[in-house]
Amino acid sequence: MKKGDKLTLDISSVGMNGEGVARIDGFVVFVPQTLVGEKVTACVTSVKKSFATARVVKVVSPSEDRVAPQCRICFKCGGCEMLHIKYQRQLEIKRAHVKNCIDRECGIDCRVDETVPSPEVYGYRNKIQLPITIRGGKVAGGYFEAGTHNMVPFCAQDEKSCCVLHGEDMQGIVDIFLRFVGENKLTVYDEDSHSGLIRHLVIRRVGGKYSICVVVNGESLPEYKRFAKALQNDGYDFSLYISPNLKRTNVIMGEKAVLLCGDEALQAETLGIKYSVSPKSFMQVNDKVRDIIYRRVGDIIKNSNIDNVVDAYSGIGIMSNIFAKYADKVYAIEIEEQAVKDGMELAKVNGNQDKIINICGDCAEELPKLISRIGDALAVLDPPRKGCDKSIIQSLLDAAPRRIVYISCNPATLARDIKMLLSGYDLASVTPYDMFPHTKHVETLVCLDRKRDC
Repeated sequence: MKKGDKLTLDISSVGMNGEGVARIDGFVVFVPQTLVGEKVTACVTSVKKSFATARVVKVVSPSEDRVAPQCRICFKCGGCEMLHIKYQRQLEIKRAHVKNCIDRECGIDCRVDETVPSPEVYGYRNKIQLPITIRGGKVAGGYFEAGTHNMVPFCAQDEKSCCVLHGEDMQGIVDIFLRFVGENKLTVYDEDSHSGLIRHLVIRRVGGKYSICVVVNGESLPEYKRFAKALQNDGYDFSLYISPNLKRTNVIMGEKAVLLCGDEALQAETLGIKYSVSPKSFMQVNDKVRDIIYRRVGDIIKNSNIDNVVDAYSGIGIMSNIFAKYADKVYAIEIEEQAVKDGMELAKVNGNQDKIINICGDCAEELPKLISRIGDALAVLDPPRKGCDKSIIQSLLDAAPRRIVYISCNPATLARDIKMLLSGYDLASVTPYDMFPHTKHVETLVCLDRKRDC
């Protein structure tokens, strides 16, 4: 087999990223945009020692789960890998992915619940981060092609745009911004030359309001009042910021966000907890699925009959305040000093200053000391995609809280961490949640109970 070969393939399974998998005499060929049961003609694009990849030339026998995608470029950009698959089948694929990761890493036959669907499958994203470029002489925004830094425009001045994931309301802001940049002849950033002003547009929807941040290769946004006026004329309630980023980096935001107009931070509420959102705040991208998960964690705490909860990656403490509804004490551990200060203020705003104890420090160091002092506890982990450091997992094993709730957006690192935890814990439940419809990504909530002899 070599690059350029044309093959007729039967797709027999699904890969880690939702792509179809075929086998020729046991040799694996990954074929994106295909489904199990399909026969396709494909062209080999690369050949490695143990596998090959190929692109679809023709779907000879389509699956009954295949649908026409609602976007003209969904197979070009890296935004919607599963837009061509019926939604129910997407849920099944994600459940299988979580199970395969855990089974393979841990060497067990793990029972995984059905994937909890998203109440909204279109327009659900509350945040977009859009790189800005020039295409065909027009200012355009888009997403990067999967695995590359090649930007695929999905919207440009005066052209029909794609808003499958983020909705028409945020797309309206994008359209206004692209016209503003073009009409005012603002320069657009070029990675190769490190020149040009406009780098990214970052929009977050908070209730009925919008946090809009323009990332610039400079210190100002000329004529920004014209942009603000256009937004006001279209009825948007917003705060506008710039984030200077003068570095040669793939990191989107600069070190600070400077308010140009509107409120310094937008006020929001979830499950009765009030909090403030700024351009650099972390929030889950799907409000309704986030709330479903937080309610589930609340129910676990309520039904566990454990007085003390440890929020091991507490950030500014939104989850800590939710947990305070169900526990006598919540111990919020966070390494960033400013986030701890924000957490203290958030506890006061929500009347939980006597129930939440904020601790500034490294969780790996603080957790064992804390558990030894407070005794029986339930620990909640919600780490970034890279998962938990080994030191955190070891500290959990040393501290031995009675129950651990682990929220993960990456099944691979979740499985890796579970493997370590199984030396002292049993899996009580594994539940996937479709936080990201039409994409390969999935959120998972795992509950682990301390072994009886530990």
